[in-house]
Amino acid sequence: MTPGGRSLGDRALLVDAAAVGLISVAICLFSQRLAAMSVIVPAVIAGRLLLWLRLPRAERDLDGKAELVFFALCTLLGAFNDWNSVTRHRVYDYTVPTDLPGLSHLPIWMLLFWGLILRFVLTVFHWRRVGLPRARKGLGRGGAALRVAFLLGLVVATRQAIYRLYDHPLLSWLPFAMALVALLLVLRPDRGRLRLLAVVLAVGPAVEILYIQVGQLHAYRLGWLGGVPVWIALWWGLAALIWDDLGSRIMDLIEHALSAPRSLSARS
Repeated sequence: MTPGGRSLGDRALLVDAAAVGLISVAICLFSQRLAAMSVIVPAVIAGRLLLWLRLPRAERDLDGKAELVFFALCTLLGAFNDWNSVTRHRVYDYTVPTDLPGLSHLPIWMLLFWGLILRFVLTVFHWRRVGLPRARKGLGRGGAALRVAFLLGLVVATRQAIYRLYDHPLLSWLPFAMALVALLLVLRPDRGRLRLLAVVLAVGPAVEILYIQVGQLHAYRLGWLGGVPVWIALWWGLAALIWDDLGSRIMDLIEHALSAPRSLSARS
């Protein structure tokens, strides 16, 4: 059991890793085939949910209802962020067919895939073999609200910066570097999280390079790292640490909200 935190077993990690891997292979082979991807991605996600929910509760970090709610929220957050960056602000471009012409520059299957991506990040952080302690609730002498405000402030600041400076050779990535340094100095993550940060900084951009070079999925400006810009490489690490903290808090809120009606029924 992860000390003071959520714990997730090997089989749950394997299910999520297999789902991400299958969709990644499909992107490399069929990204330009809208009909095929529109079937493959929902089918893999549905299979993932069925397999994951059949695991013993001790293997999972959420019960069934909470997982469904959380996965839906992951999908909404991930899809909106990508849609906002691509369709509204044109920070980068998808180079695959879309089934939402006039509404979205990326297809529904990619919007759905974001739910699995965000969920997989927390799956890795909650994997019991990593053994991470629960992130601190507060920030120094401040409470949880101050910590959450700090994290959200980093998200808002970096997103607003990239919407305006995505094509600048220096200012496109400098705010992300500053935000990552600020997070490390203020929150002082434990050694386990620092190791995971190093993994994410390497693996996240590497997967995107695969999607760009082999799958022809999307295209960035200033793609100096095999098609990936420096700001995206930094964003992978920054976003992973932020999502580890905020995502776990959201899990707590969902479980509390779902258990409240049962508590009221028991009292009555």
